[in-house]
Amino acid sequence: MEPVFPINIQLNLPEGKKFYRYTYNEYTTINGQTHRSELNKNFHVALKLLEKERFEYHIEIFDRVHRDKEISLSEKDFLARIAEINDEVVIITDEYGKLKNIKELSVLQNKVEKTVEKLSRSYVGKQAEDTYQFLKEFYQKEYWVGQDFLKNNHFGMIVHQFYGRYDRENTTKYTVRYRNFMTNTVIDIEERVQPEDMRYDDELMLLQYSGHIPSDKNWEMFYGEMKRREIAYHHETDVPKLDKYKGQILLDFKTKEVLEHKLTIEFSLGENYQKKIIYHLKEISYEEL
Repeated sequence: MEPVFPINIQLNLPEGKKFYRYTYNEYTTINGQTHRSELNKNFHVALKLLEKERFEYHIEIFDRVHRDKEISLSEKDFLARIAEINDEVVIITDEYGKLKNIKELSVLQNKVEKTVEKLSRSYVGKQAEDTYQFLKEFYQKEYWVGQDFLKNNHFGMIVHQFYGRYDRENTTKYTVRYRNFMTNTVIDIEERVQPEDMRYDDELMLLQYSGHIPSDKNWEMFYGEMKRREIAYHHETDVPKLDKYKGQILLDFKTKEVLEHKLTIEFSLGENYQKKIIYHLKEISYEEL
């Protein structure tokens, strides 16, 4: 069946809970040696229609498994305790999943204070102190918290920024910032989706998108990190580049519910440093938990 334009992708979900399994696989290859880090999460999404064109989202993770041999058990526990803060975040969006506000932000800020106080009794040092200070400042800003949820690759896959109205001629694009391509670096990726990349039948719709690096603005951060870690590169020929950036979202055609979302990224800076990242989100039944 050919798409009928304009295509309107907006939230129209039945009220209730949906269960998802999220996996994150990261492969870092340095001088030919590959290290793998894996994170698995099960979580549920509670959605409520508050009034016309306003929805309430609550996403709660109830199972976390982080497999990384280079991270100690205490570090994994530390990361899990911090991540639990977001279990209290409830966002209010419009019918396209665009942020309106955070519900009961003061309650969330109170939990941050209590979590930081509790963790500070067990975890000390500069890295822990920097994390505590960041958390206190971050959760004071409603906009930061909301944008983190909408762009974060864990949850943005459900409340997705590509919801909207598409005409045959339109190209929709967004810029997303990543911090996990290389330690101590940030890089912006421009994601782009075009109407002809969408096809559907009576039940399912597939939305596909790609991405590229829009500028060389932060490249010196990568070169500095390569020097610090003594990884050889050629400044004239080795530049940060995306060898692959492909995503696809499988939607229920009627409800626009996200059934499955996968994003594969391949990044390199010369022959001595490569990174592959695979995000995968899939709806599962209660029995599959």
